[in-house]
Amino acid sequence: MILTFSASITAADEQGRMISGKIAPYGEVGYTSAGKVVFKYGSIKVADASRVKLLMAHDSSKVVGRMRTYEMDEQGMYASFSVSRSTAGSDAILLAQEQLMDGLSVGVEVTASEPKDGYLLVTAANLREVSLVESAAFQSAAVQSI
Repeated sequence: MILTFSASITAADEQGRMISGKIAPYGEVGYTSAGKVVFKYGSIKVADASRVKLLMAHDSSKVVGRMRTYEMDEQGMYASFSVSRSTAGSDAILLAQEQLMDGLSVGVEVTASEPKDGYLLVTAANLREVSLVESAAFQSAAVQSI
């Protein structure tokens, strides 16, 4: 016996599972794992936004989303991420909504920097990942909408 059928396939709407916010301010001192750091305007480069993952607390085994868009202005760099429909993705949205993990933190490869008065000025860096964190290194780096 041979059975045949046809069906249409539609992609799930990801609009309802987005996290957006400032991922890195320009000119603000941040207290990072490398000490005090300041990003110069335009210093962070994104080679391919679709390859930038949203992680939980910089843990590469806890991927919860993917960058969809980014932009920058004189205040900093902003991005939006589609969040996985997985349990981990749902947990990430819930933790951000409850303001328990609503900080955003960039993972960058610094390619050029210079020491300044008590801090490191990053003049060029490649964005590797962005993480939801409990406390961001930069006070203004935070989720702005869910």
